[in-house]
Amino acid sequence: MATKAPMKDMVVILPGILGSVLQKDGKDLWAVSGQAVWQILTKSGEAIHNLKLAQDDPEAESLGDGVRATVLIQDTHLIPGFWKIDGYTKTARLITDNFDVTPGDIYNDPDDRAANCYQFPYDWRRDNRANARILKKLIDKRLKCWRETSGAADAKVILMAHSMGGLVSRYYLEVLEGWQDSRALFTFGTPYRGSLKPVNFLANGYKQLFLDLTEVMRSLTSIYQLLPIYKAINVNGDYHRIAELDNLPNIDKLKAQDALAFHREIEAAVERHLQDEQYRTSFTVVPISGVHQPTLQSATLIDGKLTASEDLPAVLKNRPDLGDGDGTVPKISSIPLERSRNLDNFFIAEQHGALQNQPQVLDNLLNVLRIGTIDLESIKGEVQSAISLSLDDLYLDSEPIAMRARLVGLPNAAAKLKADIQAVSGGSLLSLDFVEQENEWILAMDTLPSGLYRVTVKTETDGEQTPSPVHDLFEVVRQ
Repeated sequence: MATKAPMKDMVVILPGILGSVLQKDGKDLWAVSGQAVWQILTKSGEAIHNLKLAQDDPEAESLGDGVRATVLIQDTHLIPGFWKIDGYTKTARLITDNFDVTPGDIYNDPDDRAANCYQFPYDWRRDNRANARILKKLIDKRLKCWRETSGAADAKVILMAHSMGGLVSRYYLEVLEGWQDSRALFTFGTPYRGSLKPVNFLANGYKQLFLDLTEVMRSLTSIYQLLPIYKAINVNGDYHRIAELDNLPNIDKLKAQDALAFHREIEAAVERHLQDEQYRTSFTVVPISGVHQPTLQSATLIDGKLTASEDLPAVLKNRPDLGDGDGTVPKISSIPLERSRNLDNFFIAEQHGALQNQPQVLDNLLNVLRIGTIDLESIKGEVQSAISLSLDDLYLDSEPIAMRARLVGLPNAAAKLKADIQAVSGGSLLSLDFVEQENEWILAMDTLPSGLYRVTVKTETDGEQTPSPVHDLFEVVRQ
């Protein structure tokens, strides 16, 4: 086994929304992991109802409802049409397998136990301000202990955050001044400017087959903080911010305004900090973004109904290069506001739920951490060729399964596409070829047994311009 590299700093991993196990009275309310969500949620209606947020206070450490976050959901989880994450195991093992670190429990370790590798599960229902304050309290305590015990008086924090975890991190770093104790923030698909999917669920509800999460989702403060902060809502040809509009169906304007204020707090703090030379030279944000996947970009209000689509809002009409994303987060949203001019993210063709496990991303991240100097120039990149993948999240076990793909930056004739499909629970690998049809690649297959599946789409042969594989999840349910 290769010698592990030293790590004097403290690494903290944050999941996205839905990515922490939530418990009440010692029993799981939310713990979907490594198996089909329908097998769990449809048998636990009362548990799901208990996720509804009756009230929220961003200043309160606890809401008093008995719900608490315990651990990260390590493995695959999928809520059809809403969110799907291919686990956090590989992200965590990047650190523990390659660096000499001491893992700890950020909530429950004794105050005098020194560790420098933590995961931060949090109550993802709540205001991100509240979770950022909890994060600061814990980091202040754990970092002090680590510095004193390890002898690394100059140790700082490296945050690795997926999706909404990046918003929690940004509030901690910018508004709560956590940057002074931090070396870098790596974000995987963080919606710095929001996402259109939450618009759909607030306005039109969430009901898939026999599962209805509408009331739960509409109660969550965090859902509002995932709404787009730019002018993405088309009303009679003019585009508006959600917080500026009255009478949007099932969207509470006051909650939307408070959510926008949350983002404005971060924006104002960043602008202030950019005047500080120490901030500019000692701390770095590294945004890692998925691109070239079909992604909702705007929504149109017609006759009282709000409908999201891939149509570009007016602000992007002259920037079609920004008109895709990772399937959940638009490309424009994955770019921090302060980077709007230079667009120096690390871009890779990948789906939202797989970014934190993408092999090329992890290899680049490992190299940067080993060097010990966090330099954005060493990790940024743009996609030259790519695979764009489209498939449904949910299929009945009585219907055929269809997938569509496109080659970006390459003529279709330059490569053939194939899909490797395997049940998350294990079993044999199914390899199938796509068929080219009218500038698209189509894969149609017979039914599969019910369960949760992982799919990898890649070119049949390797070459100098070979695009990286794209990964996704889908579920087959018994009718």
